[in-house]
Amino acid sequence: MRWPATKNSTASTPRGERGDAFYLDRIATATAVNEATELYNQARYREALGEYRSALAVPAGEQLKVLNGIYLTTARLGQTADAEQAFGRVVAMGIAYRQLSVKFLFNPGTTDFWIDPRIHTPYPMWLRQIARESVAANACMDIVGHTTRTGSKSANEALSLKRAVTIRKRLVAEAATLDKRTKASGMGFRENLIGTGTDNAIDVLDRRVEFRIVPCGG
Repeated sequence: MRWPATKNSTASTPRGERGDAFYLDRIATATAVNEATELYNQARYREALGEYRSALAVPAGEQLKVLNGIYLTTARLGQTADAEQAFGRVVAMGIAYRQLSVKFLFNPGTTDFWIDPRIHTPYPMWLRQIARESVAANACMDIVGHTTRTGSKSANEALSLKRAVTIRKRLVAEAATLDKRTKASGMGFRENLIGTGTDNAIDVLDRRVEFRIVPCGG
């Protein structure tokens, strides 16, 4: 594996010679990403998309920030096919690095997706791409459900498992081979991210299902 040069090693390059190409490409990419993010936050989505695509075009541009930026901007622009393709690449990279950060969010006390359509509308596409990329990578994963702190421990353990089972069933419906490569489990409220127990938009991240890429058993 080739490790990127440090700032010091580039600074010590003899005068008249070009600095380490990988390091310089990383700087250029970071600059483009920052500019794209500013444009996105200003709702200048077409310009932001151009910057993200420019960043992706350089050797160091294959980064999660860049791919996620392309997904978000194409989604905002209503370019559904491009958005799905970009999301698939986000998932593929997450699986490759064993850090798939996608989360499905739920209404309080149920296995229904969070009521806000801005949140749940892309979920069918997400499931489709997670299934597709998991099969392509021969990946195995634990599907883990969570709840808020409201209610009894036993009730939350059961609910969190039901949420995980719901997502697992939908993934298996997309790709039957995942039946043997996935496992559902429930954590109750043991791994709260917010922990307020208010059961509203404030602690919606506690009512989630997430994915953990694991080694496949024999």
